[in-house]
Amino acid sequence: MRGKRRFGLILLLAALVVPVFGQGQPADKTIMVFGQSIHYFDMGSGPVVVLLHGLGSRKEDWMPVLEPMAQKYRLLVPDQIGFGRSDKPLLDYSIQTYVDFLNEFLRQLKVEKANLVGESLGGWIAGLYVAEIGSGAHLIPVEKLVLVDAAGLKQDKPIPDLNPSSLAGMRGLMEAVFYDTSWLNEEALRRTFTDKLAVHDGYTVRSLLGNPTLGTERLDEKLASIKVPTLVTWGKQDKLLPIGAGERYAAGIAGAKLVSFEKCGHVPPIEKTEEFLAAVTAFLGGGAATAH
Repeated sequence: MRGKRRFGLILLLAALVVPVFGQGQPADKTIMVFGQSIHYFDMGSGPVVVLLHGLGSRKEDWMPVLEPMAQKYRLLVPDQIGFGRSDKPLLDYSIQTYVDFLNEFLRQLKVEKANLVGESLGGWIAGLYVAEIGSGAHLIPVEKLVLVDAAGLKQDKPIPDLNPSSLAGMRGLMEAVFYDTSWLNEEALRRTFTDKLAVHDGYTVRSLLGNPTLGTERLDEKLASIKVPTLVTWGKQDKLLPIGAGERYAAGIAGAKLVSFEKCGHVPPIEKTEEFLAAVTAFLGGGAATAH
């Protein structure tokens, strides 16, 4: 649900999220990671799949895909440090911060191997994590990688305000994130802005986007170090991170496959849920049909 710089989304519109689970959302769990409280979902059984949200996003933004994926996999879905309900320490946030927290999160849960699915900022984190493994870092092993409209590559065009502090700024962000904004009436806009302000992640977003180390953490020169099977999924009408970035990811990672979605912006799990699920579960191994 949620540029790198672009990253994530702040969504949480009830119309998109509420109907997915008949009995409400999954149980919210907590675990201490480096002394910080991390909130997460842990549901389903089978191979471990970690879903990593984007900038200004949170675990609930994965809601449309959770129930079907939990029938095949054990899903670990954290509110990453500084976002959602997790603690928000006053750090100089970097991508490495998130790589370190992800590894410790998995270690604390005694996960021996995992598959990573990362959207936007989450894709940058997942990509750097796997690249570091490929360069010899001792991290929890990753079997497969799915990049969803991932940040992490150098962008030629400026990105919109990813930390909106006004209704107009929020509207601009939503129009950049979604292909279909027919739902974005005044009431929905106010609800989304209210929700954004309530999560108190503005410092995290500003700190991350302003961190000078981001340039050294870009993945352009690190793609050859990603040595696990990789699926790149992208919305063809993504205005935040145009599909050219997806093509560069697919070309730079050995053996990677690109699946793109028509009439879809930055968030395929929301706008093209069924097609996204088909592509991802077929890639991970779950018997679903392949998306085109």
